[in-house]
Amino acid sequence: MDRSAIFVDAGYLFAAGSKLITGERRTRSQLHLDHDAVLALLTRLSTELTGLPLLRIYWYDGASGPATPTQVALAYRPHLKLRLGLVTEGGQSGVDQLLADDLVALAQNRALADALLLSGDDDLREAVERAQALGVRVHLLGIAPQRENQAGALVQAADTTHELSEAQVRGFLSAR
Repeated sequence: MDRSAIFVDAGYLFAAGSKLITGERRTRSQLHLDHDAVLALLTRLSTELTGLPLLRIYWYDGASGPATPTQVALAYRPHLKLRLGLVTEGGQSGVDQLLADDLVALAQNRALADALLLSGDDDLREAVERAQALGVRVHLLGIAPQRENQAGALVQAADTTHELSEAQVRGFLSAR
């Protein structure tokens, strides 16, 4: 099917974004994410990179219990699927696996031709390669400086890479 989908690793977005705009990793409570602005930017990038209609945006995040009010609000947005992994004392668990499973399932079902992936985790490389073997082009999005916050093997596996500039990130993420 000639459609695109966007896969957002919220943990990566907050970690790499906060480092870029403040010089250090900050907790989410110390940051403000303008969801309208980031979703508009990603949708625009999808159109620019692929020229295809957008199937939906998949937003992956962690939860230690029920979804937060912010996550619930996000889940009600049109054309957005919220996927939550479990957060434990050691950090997020299952978020990468959810993303990988969705990417491969959509590729197997021929539901998309292009995938935009905002993440940096090497754990996703195998899923990227499996989706590519099924004919999906994978465009890796990173937050500047991309070379410092994305696994080299993931960057090499992607069909294309695109770095979000500091100005773009400041358009949707700020320190409180």
